[in-house]
Amino acid sequence: MLIARSLWEAEVYVALKLAEAEPPAGAEPRPAPPLEPGRSITEGPDAWVYASPVGELTVPYESERSSSLTGAHFGLGRSRLIDAAEWVKIAHLYGERAVEDQMHFAAEPPPEGDDPEYRKRRHYVELGWELAAEAIVQAMQFLPEGADKVPDTEIWSEFGATSVANDPHLVTRARLEEDLEYYRGVLQDFRDLHSAEG
Repeated sequence: MLIARSLWEAEVYVALKLAEAEPPAGAEPRPAPPLEPGRSITEGPDAWVYASPVGELTVPYESERSSSLTGAHFGLGRSRLIDAAEWVKIAHLYGERAVEDQMHFAAEPPPEGDDPEYRKRRHYVELGWELAAEAIVQAMQFLPEGADKVPDTEIWSEFGATSVANDPHLVTRARLEEDLEYYRGVLQDFRDLHSAEG
């Protein structure tokens, strides 16, 4: 049985595997089917068991708790399920969605008083940029110290291999650092712009 470090990682893995199974290989992942307590996800003595469309995954409670406490949505340490190139593609997907969310958010004038829906939309814009940056950090964990590029051995999925074949610079240190700086920068700019809103 496969082990995910967090429920977030489990859902990303399922989305990638579903995309890999659909032609053309390497098509853009769509969100995994929602988790349904008692049906697709059940509680065991030490872990959740996620009966996903691509097979069962285990998510240890301890690992999920550590992820939540540290704010590491996808989990601590290096992924054993998702390769470096897949993480970059996921980062780009979160980034694209954050751009769309931010454009819709900017098109609406801020409310006069406290508006929970407005705060919620703002939160989702921030979360999108956070997840994009965090996914790049996940990819960077596959970079050996001093290496200019993630080794080919760390790209084990069909989806990841196709992505690197289409963009050979996808997992270079320079590109990863550039992506990370961009996502963190846009997130900070957004926060600075809306910091007075509480």
